[in-house]
Amino acid sequence: MYLSVVIPAYNEENRLPQTLSEIRPYLDAQGYAYEVLVVDDGSLDRTVELCRNAGWPQLRCLSGFGHEGKGACVKRGCLEARGENVLVMDADHATPIDSLSFFMPARKEAEIVVGVRTFCGQEGASGKGRRIIGLIQQLMAHLIVFKYSVADSQCGFKLFSREAARKVFSRSRVKGGMYDVEIFLIAQKHQIPMFSQPVRWVNKEGSTINIPRCMIQDPCSLLAIRFAELMGKYN
Repeated sequence: MYLSVVIPAYNEENRLPQTLSEIRPYLDAQGYAYEVLVVDDGSLDRTVELCRNAGWPQLRCLSGFGHEGKGACVKRGCLEARGENVLVMDADHATPIDSLSFFMPARKEAEIVVGVRTFCGQEGASGKGRRIIGLIQQLMAHLIVFKYSVADSQCGFKLFSREAARKVFSRSRVKGGMYDVEIFLIAQKHQIPMFSQPVRWVNKEGSTINIPRCMIQDPCSLLAIRFAELMGKYN
């Protein structure tokens, strides 16, 4: 298995089918063995049903878990992945799958390749709100957690070697949205080579992110990451 694609999903019945239909032709055309793992986060809609009825032999749906958070889904998917390379992407396909053509060559030089978003198109009110929240999260992460600068910790498009994925996610603890910050800290702590790759990012409507809740929970998560690091939990 050359590539595993991990997609965390929560109540994505409206966006996931389109994403799957968009990424399948690209993956089928690459000529290598791959799998797609949709990791359901206790969805209350038809996400699991639509995934299982997609008629795609390379697609697996990991379900039957309660609503824990995006970080828990990504960890579960990355530890379950069988590919030599493990791509994590969002269910809304905000970063096009063909960005992978730039990531694969970079993966030969680094164990982890992370997307750095270049914003395109008319973002609208929701896109502007997500962008502002992202900038605030980035600032807080640098003040509280990071030892070295990170260009964009929250981009949902990241490529790992299988070894790096297992080293990072076997140590990760955060179940919510700040899991990205935690995996950067773990990678920095264990000196795992990383490379930043610019990607095109377009805001997609229908996000399930609860911005007021993020404003309360994210600082607490960052403090928890910092405390865990001081206690040696990532050693």
